[in-house]
Amino acid sequence: MMGIDGDKQHQFMFLNLDDLVPENHFLRVVRNKIDFSFIYEKVQHLYSPVGRRSVDPVLLMKMILIGYLYGIPSERKLEQEIQVNLAYRWFLGLDLADTVPDHSTLSQNRRRRFKESHIFQEIFDHIVSECIRTGLVTGEIIVVDSTHIKANASINRSEKVLVEKKPTEYLEELEKEARRIKKDRDNDPTRKKRGRKPKTSPPEKEVKQSTTDPESGLLNRPNKPKGFHYLAHTSVDVKHGIITDIHVTAANVNDHEPFIKRLQIQKEKFGLHIGKVGADKGYDRSGVHHELENLKITGYISPIKGVIDQTERSVQFTFDEMNDAYYCSNGKALQFTHVKWHSWKQSYSKIYAAQTKDCKSCQTEEKPPFGGFLLVLFQHEVLKKG
Repeated sequence: MMGIDGDKQHQFMFLNLDDLVPENHFLRVVRNKIDFSFIYEKVQHLYSPVGRRSVDPVLLMKMILIGYLYGIPSERKLEQEIQVNLAYRWFLGLDLADTVPDHSTLSQNRRRRFKESHIFQEIFDHIVSECIRTGLVTGEIIVVDSTHIKANASINRSEKVLVEKKPTEYLEELEKEARRIKKDRDNDPTRKKRGRKPKTSPPEKEVKQSTTDPESGLLNRPNKPKGFHYLAHTSVDVKHGIITDIHVTAANVNDHEPFIKRLQIQKEKFGLHIGKVGADKGYDRSGVHHELENLKITGYISPIKGVIDQTERSVQFTFDEMNDAYYCSNGKALQFTHVKWHSWKQSYSKIYAAQTKDCKSCQTEEKPPFGGFLLVLFQHEVLKKG
């Protein structure tokens, strides 16, 4: 027999929201594991001691957390979802009869009250500290990478601007060493003037900047969407996959640029003893390896394959430190000619060249590749001095 339900919408019922939320619901796990009351102390200075009672700041922070956990990008949509979702209401401490804070209340607090503060970073750091205290984060192995985030800006609305180049201390040290080597070479009367003159790099460079969102940057990398984006540089402790640091930059900032600074911040802020760090080839720069050595951190970084690596592995010559020259098995000299800058790996090379007549008459398999030139990295010499 077919059953027909009558209208039950107007019955009076006594309900406990806790009974309606499944035991295995993720928000139940979050609520049981995290005490959010620490937020009151962190935001107290942002509220006036007099005046009308505000919306509970913990409630606002929990709303933002729900939006992040469940991929709700719109604050208006977030308000609507909380209105009808019992688990969301239970997590926020709202009864069925309670009014959900208006989306404008959330957005105005975020844009005004919290904008100039570091409250979101402080909350994040507190959670990381708790993970360290309970042993969930050790810092023994950290992996790092960046993720692009689309900016709300059209690539067609842009202008070209000049920005200042700011080399790192290590690159300045390399540049100083390169100038010293060149000066010694030029002042040596026993050597012929050979090689190319080094190109001088302008102190400024021209970049395309969005007129809608000037803080974003143009992303123009292989296999990446072209347009204005941001980069979220993320550090993860591998023991339990917990994020220990996030730093946002414009998308035209190279991955390796904030890398060392973020590791230093984690060491200082949390007292982490970072032993090993893993990253892809975007971080394979001479300055990165130098700073990791100073921090006593072992780096596992995918290498950039290039001319230098291939040359050093495939060709073996005898180096004469007194005369600053390489010699092949036939006793022919490869004299130092000039210094070359490699922008793709941010390193210098000393170029040693053989005479054409020596290479043409040579029958051995030890010939230098690339037309009788031998590339030798000299930044290791600088590393030892630093």
